[in-house]
Amino acid sequence: MTHQDYKEMISAHALSALDASDDSVLSTHLKECAECRQELDEWKETFAPVALDTKPLEPSPQLRDRILNQVRADKVSVSRPNVVPLARKQTNVWSSLGTLGAIAASLLFVAMLVYVVLLWRENQAVRNELSTLREEVNQTKKELDEQEKLVQMFAKPGIRFAELTAMPIAPTATAKLAYDSTGHAMVMTNGLPAPPAGKAYQLWFIVGGKPMPGKTFSTDSHGKAMMEDQIPAIAMNSAIFAITLEPKEGVPAPTGNMYLRS
Repeated sequence: MTHQDYKEMISAHALSALDASDDSVLSTHLKECAECRQELDEWKETFAPVALDTKPLEPSPQLRDRILNQVRADKVSVSRPNVVPLARKQTNVWSSLGTLGAIAASLLFVAMLVYVVLLWRENQAVRNELSTLREEVNQTKKELDEQEKLVQMFAKPGIRFAELTAMPIAPTATAKLAYDSTGHAMVMTNGLPAPPAGKAYQLWFIVGGKPMPGKTFSTDSHGKAMMEDQIPAIAMNSAIFAITLEPKEGVPAPTGNMYLRS
């Protein structure tokens, strides 16, 4: 039995509609599968309001009148003189009512199942929307934190700035680097292409033609990024700043193409 087979049995298990053998097989699987246990809990949460809202069904007045009229007609037929009644099967009113009740129960079960599926889909849609909103809130918080750091950096006395020029490989890219007297630096980029899988951009401090590695960073969908780093003391007054594309974990010496340079 595949994992999908077990998942298809979960909703019926939540409604206690599985036969004994299937229920036993699924119960054994649930002990070992956290994913299926979580889905079962979600189904039970969905069924709970349905069970509370379910109202008992009663036969309609029209059905009662039809049954009584049929009984009266049978009595008149038997009391007529000189008429030999044909043998016919006696109608059991309670049996008829029981059959109709079973049909009504089946229809109610189908309606409940449809209602549960609709609730489940609505629940999934709400979860997806909440996930999207959570990501937007986190992104907004990140941007606010970055702006606050920039304000604090620009408010420091003796702050210095360096503008990095785009290389031919990324002609629309721009970057600025700000650093204070302690070497605390912030680099801000815009328009950089998204790095391929396993790659990231790396900052370099070049002194006397010798590059010293800085941190790696990635960009968002607009090529924007903000990254903090510490400029080596030897590079404080005579460094050239550059950005190259390197392996994601960073390298001690540049190996990839240069995208920006001061």
